[in-house]
Amino acid sequence: MKTSLLLLLLPFVFWAQEPIVQKESLFVALYTVGENWDTEKSPNEQAFFKEHSAFLKKLRDTKVIVQGARYGDTGMVVFKAFGQETAESLIHSDLAIQNRLFNVKIYAFSPFYKGCIE
Repeated sequence: MKTSLLLLLLPFVFWAQEPIVQKESLFVALYTVGENWDTEKSPNEQAFFKEHSAFLKKLRDTKVIVQGARYGDTGMVVFKAFGQETAESLIHSDLAIQNRLFNVKIYAFSPFYKGCIE
């Protein structure tokens, strides 16, 4: 009796010990100029702009950024992260965000149509 009960419970013991695998999700960061943007200067002359460019390059080089674009006065970066909190933390580590050169809003990005942009 005890042996059959143990055999019945054995799959649950192994199931309970399986590691939880967190999957990367897509997010979009929407950038607009912040309160410390100097309208008298070009982008390359802005404080923290070079650091911002280096930050984005690092994310591109490590394949974190999936796509980037501009529309109107808004910059957009689609990127991968392990959850909203991680996405927020990653983008807010940019010195240009910390020093209010740019404002950023971050949203979960859920494509409903898989296309191709080249």
